[in-house]
Amino acid sequence: MALSITALTQSFYEQGTSYLQNGDFVKADSTLTLAIESMPFRDAFYNRAIARMQLNNMSGFCIDIKKAASLNDEEAEKLHTQFCLDIDTVYYSESFQRVDENPHLMEVIKKEKFYDLTEGHFYDMTENEVARYRIQNEHKWYGLVPKMPKFIGKEKTLQRFLQKNLKYPENEKDAYQKYPGNYTTVYIQYDIDTIGKVCNVIVLEERKEHTYKHISENFINEAIRVIESMPDFKPALFMNKPVNVRNSIPITFTFPR
Repeated sequence: MALSITALTQSFYEQGTSYLQNGDFVKADSTLTLAIESMPFRDAFYNRAIARMQLNNMSGFCIDIKKAASLNDEEAEKLHTQFCLDIDTVYYSESFQRVDENPHLMEVIKKEKFYDLTEGHFYDMTENEVARYRIQNEHKWYGLVPKMPKFIGKEKTLQRFLQKNLKYPENEKDAYQKYPGNYTTVYIQYDIDTIGKVCNVIVLEERKEHTYKHISENFINEAIRVIESMPDFKPALFMNKPVNVRNSIPITFTFPR
């Protein structure tokens, strides 16, 4: 495993894997969940996915195997494609009209079979990815476009804005006694809509379970507050239209001593 994990996490992982190998899929699921709650990592997601497939929980299988695949597990990627996806391809001209011949762009659409998620990837004819998006709960956002949102606040850069406006929570002065190391980090996701407004600010979905279990809400609330206070951006553009874009950012609090 690439990550350095705690002894407790390792113990949950090994116990859950043992349950999986011995065919006790219910205990494997619950014990591997404890490992993931302690520290999410690829092998735990992969093994819990297999347990959930054996329990005929295909939505849980597909969610976990996709997470393992996103952490560079090639076998997980193959299983995700085989069992979880409906895939379609659309071609576009240089003026972004659908065509059957001489395309300028190719869109590959991957729709999950067992839960609500569609992902799309746009490639040019040299197979370079130029844009990607997700649709979930009838909301569409892009993670990559050729013209991404641009910060236009008076601080000139987003980093300067955060340095100026992030406030250390007053009631966390003794945090160095509660946390290992000298700092804690809250990962935040947010959307920038088609008019450049910052919206939908929450803890990063992939880290939500771990964050709320291990990090004080004082840090979480301040991280959300500072992102919600950001000024408008110049919106992203794709296919000659403004589009919603989802970003994520780590907000780090260094402990005073």
